[in-house]
Amino acid sequence: MDSTIVRDTKVGVLDKAMRILSAFPGGDVALTPQEIARRTGMPLPTVYRLAQVMSEHGWLMKEGQQFRLGMTLLRLGAMVAEGIDIRSRAMPHLRWLKEQTGENTELYIRVKESRIAIEAVRGLHNLSTFVDIGAPLPLHVGAGGKVLLAWLPDEEQNALIAASAARYSKYPLTDMQALKNGLAQIHERGWAVSEGERAADVGAIAAPIFDVSKQITGAMVLAAPLVRLGAREQTAYYPLVCEAARRASADMGYIERK
Repeated sequence: MDSTIVRDTKVGVLDKAMRILSAFPGGDVALTPQEIARRTGMPLPTVYRLAQVMSEHGWLMKEGQQFRLGMTLLRLGAMVAEGIDIRSRAMPHLRWLKEQTGENTELYIRVKESRIAIEAVRGLHNLSTFVDIGAPLPLHVGAGGKVLLAWLPDEEQNALIAASAARYSKYPLTDMQALKNGLAQIHERGWAVSEGERAADVGAIAAPIFDVSKQITGAMVLAAPLVRLGAREQTAYYPLVCEAARRASADMGYIERK
């Protein structure tokens, strides 16, 4: 855990409990009381006493002679995450991406088998955006939808693709395996591109936004007429889309592992 969470508040028991929590580098690590004492500089009897109390409250979990971070922390973290508004967190980065490229930028979230644009910033060259805010669109078509699928577990992917294709029959699914292969490639490289999939003359580049629990929570999208989104523009723009998504993820509490 980040050592910056430790503060001297003059409330001794709380300060010591936070020092114990800060001794754990991650949720997958288990430590003995001796290791905790060594990392915190606290007396071993104090560590024994506080660790036992913290395990009773779920801050720690006891496994034999070791302790690890507890489920209460996970529940509290999830409550915090639910209070973070992706729209407000992503909006500055949508505007930044528009300023860098001059093109429309859009923010999508997934709702069941649909993707929905919840924000859009009009570019310098366009009279309007290419989406209606709040209108449901297919998941299996377009860069934004594919990004929202690409980081999901395989079974969930399959179910959502089938549901999206059934609901949006205007966009028939012709080759499931080809789509799955494409999603794997998107996951590997970190971004998606589409050309005329939903609207014949519009293309898009999309990158994932992750939240504090490392789950995909949205898609950062640049949309432009195909005449302005050729191979050269795609090469120039995709790093900018990825950077905007990375910044939005950081503001959502996501910590990228190096």
